[in-house]
Amino acid sequence: MKRPRIFGYVAAWCFVGLLTQASYLTRPMRAYQAAGQPTPTLWSILPLVAVAFVVWQTAGMVQLRRFHRWFAVIFFVWWAIALVWNFVVALGRPTMHLLPAVLVFSTLVVLNLLGAWYLSRRSFREFSVRFAAERAAEKHSLMMQKVSRKKVLDEIGK
Repeated sequence: MKRPRIFGYVAAWCFVGLLTQASYLTRPMRAYQAAGQPTPTLWSILPLVAVAFVVWQTAGMVQLRRFHRWFAVIFFVWWAIALVWNFVVALGRPTMHLLPAVLVFSTLVVLNLLGAWYLSRRSFREFSVRFAAERAAEKHSLMMQKVSRKKVLDEIGK
């Protein structure tokens, strides 16, 4: 059973979004560097932990694990809400050009809502359960083949 092609795009979008949000963790570190002060260890390690989390989340999502799928849905909805909020705040700025801003923000919000909708559909949830069961059966089959090969080799060696 193969994953749908659109799922690859949704997983990539989730990876990009999480990586974008994780990049904001470098702001305090840059503030220390700009002031010429040594960066505390926590602020040096936190971006690495965030990147590790992004990779872990993306790998789990690609494997269609339930927690990772629902985390991605919640992340997409949260990101869409944050974009709308930031857009409303940005509307008050005199230097903002309305048409490009509306196009960019609406595109990002639509992509997030479509990703959340796609991952939360009943048919996709059923597919992911079947996919995970098939994958577990394949792993079990491979393990049994290895065990049987080992038994045959042990009996030949006796």
